[in-house]
Amino acid sequence: MHNRRTAFLLVPALWWAAAAVSAADPITQTGRLHVRQGRFLDQAGKRVTFYGVNLFQSHLMWSRRQDPTEYEAALKAIASLGFNAVRMPLNMAWFEPQPGVFPDSADYEGILKSHRLPTGALAFYDGLIRRAGELGLYVIPEFHELPSDPYRWFVGGEERDRGTDKPGQAIAWLAAPDEKQQGRFRLDSALAAREVPKALGWLATHWRGVPNLAGLEVPWNEPGGPLTEGEAFFTLCRDCARAVKAADPDRLVFMDCVDWGAMVNRIPDESVWKLPAEVDALFPHFYPGMHSGNSGEAGTWSTTMANWASWMMGSGKPVMVGEYGVVEMKRAGYWKEGATEAQRAATYAACAAQWYAMGVQGVFCWAWDGGIDRDKDTGALNQGAEELLKWTAPYKETAPSAAEAQLAVLCSPKRRAQYGDKRDLWRLTDALLAAHLTPFATVFDSQVLGQADALRRFRSLLVLDADLTEPVRDAVRKAGKQTLWLSPDLSGLDEAVTQLRQAAGPAAAHGRRASADLPPNVIVGYADKQVTAFERKGQSGEVRLRLRIPGADEVGQLVEASGAVVFRGPVAELEREGVAVSLRPWECKVLRWRR
Repeated sequence: MHNRRTAFLLVPALWWAAAAVSAADPITQTGRLHVRQGRFLDQAGKRVTFYGVNLFQSHLMWSRRQDPTEYEAALKAIASLGFNAVRMPLNMAWFEPQPGVFPDSADYEGILKSHRLPTGALAFYDGLIRRAGELGLYVIPEFHELPSDPYRWFVGGEERDRGTDKPGQAIAWLAAPDEKQQGRFRLDSALAAREVPKALGWLATHWRGVPNLAGLEVPWNEPGGPLTEGEAFFTLCRDCARAVKAADPDRLVFMDCVDWGAMVNRIPDESVWKLPAEVDALFPHFYPGMHSGNSGEAGTWSTTMANWASWMMGSGKPVMVGEYGVVEMKRAGYWKEGATEAQRAATYAACAAQWYAMGVQGVFCWAWDGGIDRDKDTGALNQGAEELLKWTAPYKETAPSAAEAQLAVLCSPKRRAQYGDKRDLWRLTDALLAAHLTPFATVFDSQVLGQADALRRFRSLLVLDADLTEPVRDAVRKAGKQTLWLSPDLSGLDEAVTQLRQAAGPAAAHGRRASADLPPNVIVGYADKQVTAFERKGQSGEVRLRLRIPGADEVGQLVEASGAVVFRGPVAELEREGVAVSLRPWECKVLRWRR
């Protein structure tokens, strides 16, 4: 997120419905991560899925103050709520204040002092990463800002001089005059392409072997401009990733995507499937409201986030969401007057539920320490943020992997339903969510032609035959998969989904047989002795949930947060016959199994 946006705060809380969160074990060398078959695994083979937040102040006030007591309080609170990761925005200026000058250079301290800046940034961030690891938190550093704003106060500038004739005093050696707007500056693309990989490589060397450093993000936050065009973007990301891997061969690399990270306006192959081999995962951004303006409220909460996530699934690499939240809801006309607490709560729950269903391997909410007040008496998260905690355990314990998708939807990028437009791919996504045929991947026509094995890993194909060329159709036919063709008006969609449902059989819905019998308006997430259910269609009433609860004793009871018992008896009966649960429109409810 760029700083033109309003900040948002998640604060320490006591959650009314949460089970006690035990302290996580410190992350040791066993915790170093690698990727296998679309999942993150540690050295012991244990799966890791990220459920985290962004640290808003890490590139702002913390960078100027460099006071460890500030991150100490924040990290303790984040860990106490059950989150297991933080994304750590940085300003590259602290690590390369002049071209070729790094914290171990003789000139480093002198340059910072010339800008009236403290010199302890590296020790500060080292301490933050180390303390996060002690608390069981993974960290993902990323260059949220480059040294390209001569007036940026956080790296030595004076905001009051902006717009005057006074020259900027900030570290801003990547700034170039904007020829179109006098007195404005732009990023020097050529210099950035040369120097950013060096800075990332230096950090990778410095943090080599740090076990709770999940990976480094490339190239920088929400890249835009000429460097994001086609081959230029591929080359930039490849060079950044290679610099990281050269310094620390086992370090994971996560790639942000073009167009503010969301690709709702344009979706080049180099940001979806034509990826450098050195990139381990995609790390795009999505903000309900800003990126769902055509969905309406109900469409956003039911389907839009899942539809968007499917765009990135074709590569088979893990997909994580680097930024999301409620801070841009006001960008949509239907929320322009400001969202209520209930609307914010539904937005949080819908994001977590849809991305869980789609096999997204990590989500990072924007952002900790920046905008929402907490209850002065209880410290509880409010303004809807408490909904985040209902998905903490399911996300960390049982989220499916998109790489395991058996179904691919094939279409032209023109049909991807930008901004949540309720047509084409959006309608297909809605139908597949209702049938619990998730996760699935969207494979675009360019990948079918450009990658010989693009369809190999899938069992079934659902083809939206609009804007496709004959070579694409021919490649689909030669794939030898169960293939269902849909006309541009999507006639026959219901029948096609029924056939897919029958072909998937009892192993559908990410391997949970009971999920095949869930109602179409509910997304269910599982954790140890826990179920989280989200009503995604705005319907009120009882639903019958046939559930297979991990870790459940043979006989027990299913209890709501209020203490009401909704089921007593053998767990086998719960799976076979189900239980009637009352859900309000857009409600997210936690049920726990007790003996």
